Amino acid sequence: MPLVKKRLSIAAGATSDQVLSGTTYEYVDPGTRIVVAAAVDTVGSATADTTMDFNVNNAEFSKNASVSALVTGEPFGWNGNYAKNDMVTTGQVRNRPVITFTNGTSATRTVDVAVFIGG
Repeated sequence: MPLVKKRLSIAAGATSDQVLSGTTYEYVDPGTRIVVAAAVDTVGSATADTTMDFNVNNAEFSKNASVSALVTGEPFGWNGNYAKNDMVTTGQVRNRPVITFTNGTSATRTVDVAVFIGG
């Protein structure tokens, strides 16, 4: 089962590029399982946070979802405590998963993201 894993550096106030853009998995077939896990290097606050948006073919699965801070000693991966979404595509044609992160804080943040693409 394929896994796309990236470490993103996101400037203050910026939004990342689409995580799967330019990969083999930018478009997936119907019935494809997608699990998204993410963690950020620093805890956000009530007024400034790092968030994730995830949609497939205009259906929103996460909108401004707060990204959990990476915990020292806790392994990062798609099947642990950092999993944010677990879904199966239902479109009858090719499906386009779009995953982006927005840094609402005043400093650059590092986001680890893992996207599991299964059958």
